Amino acid sequence: MWGETVVNETVRTPRGQRIAFDVAVRYRQGSSRATVLLRNLTREGARIEGVGHLRVGDVAMIQLPGLAPKAAKVAWRREHAAGFEFERPLHPDIFDKLVEKHAIPRARLISDLEPEVEAARLVQLKRALRVA
Repeated sequence: MWGETVVNETVRTPRGQRIAFDVAVRYRQGSSRATVLLRNLTREGARIEGVGHLRVGDVAMIQLPGLAPKAAKVAWRREHAAGFEFERPLHPDIFDKLVEKHAIPRARLISDLEPEVEAARLVQLKRALRVA
């Protein structure tokens, strides 16, 4: 699932729908271990906040609730957040159970690919709520 290299270009399959989560998960990369925050999940990968010094291409083990650790490669990184692509997608039934038990209902403000814009928008909303 990690893309296939063809003439120095990486071919990626389209991502599935992202589901919002606010769940603590464990991750391990080398000798580093930490509890981090799962922010969204697809069958193919996850956005996690609170990660340490990772680089695009690094492989880490992510332990989702109730599952064995799962190998995932860092697809992108911004400040303390990273997008991970699972080595193997989650089985649809397992994904559905995780969504049923742990997903949070919330409106998305903007794409997770732009966390700094989302953060600025949240600040604006908080200010507006104080004024109201």
